[in-house]
Amino acid sequence: MTPYLVPKYLVEQVRDRDYSVENFYVYHYDVCTIQDPDNPSGNKKINPLSHLYVLADEENIVQGFLWFSIVPLTQDIIIQTYSVDKDYWGAGAAVNKLAEFIKEFRRKGKFKKIYWITTFPKHSERHGFKKSKSILMEYSEEEEENG
Repeated sequence: MTPYLVPKYLVEQVRDRDYSVENFYVYHYDVCTIQDPDNPSGNKKINPLSHLYVLADEENIVQGFLWFSIVPLTQDIIIQTYSVDKDYWGAGAAVNKLAEFIKEFRRKGKFKKIYWITTFPKHSERHGFKKSKSILMEYSEEEEENG
């Protein structure tokens, strides 16, 4: 899977992202595959800790994507982001499909928890997620200088 199959507009519409669209593609190109130790000639294999899935329509045109990471130490899943074309949103049906998919992935992989990084927690709560005991904190020297 190459991240370049994800249409640029789907990355652009991700709200409050802290990365450029180009960096999204470069990052995923680098981390979604890893060097195969059994084949040092340069062939790579899928990185089992970084997952990038696409939602395609009947004509195999990508209409959405989901990016999540696996934390092997805690056996947790962290949903980094997802984006769906507004014509495929389906009054929230796309999010229901995402929630079903990730919960089934957790169950089959015997992972403990799913964390969803979001700026819209009420949206996630409607799909069975709850606010975590842990709070994501951030620090930026830029904010300190301007604050």
